[in-house]
Amino acid sequence: MSQRGFTLLEMLVVILLIGIAAGLLGLGVRQGLQVAKERRAVGQLVDALRTTRAGAVINGAAARTEFDLNTMTFQAPGRAQQSWPPELHVTLHTAEQSGSAIEFYPDGSSTGGNLLLANGTRRWRIDVGWLTGSVQSKALP
Repeated sequence: MSQRGFTLLEMLVVILLIGIAAGLLGLGVRQGLQVAKERRAVGQLVDALRTTRAGAVINGAAARTEFDLNTMTFQAPGRAQQSWPPELHVTLHTAEQSGSAIEFYPDGSSTGGNLLLANGTRRWRIDVGWLTGSVQSKALP
């Protein structure tokens, strides 16, 4: 009666395949977490801008969301300073007199502008309408 079993070579091949599969899974999870972190940052920026607009309308006074591109932070009135991930490159385009801020007025309008956020091939754009002060975000192709 002959015994059947696995050779050492067969077992090493299976272990190698399991290692490759685990490595690929880890890479996918890491990229997924990075994308989630970037989406969260975009959501926080949109929320800060919308909160500032609502505050200006409710309080009847102009309000600004300030951006510091050097320290990668932003702050809405009455809220704690927040930051975006260092891998996320942010470019701010706004009215010259506003500096590195977007200002909202009591009638709902704003200085307008946009934020471009990019990390490699992933890009987002947050637009702030000057007439209505509406804040819209979208992923760019």
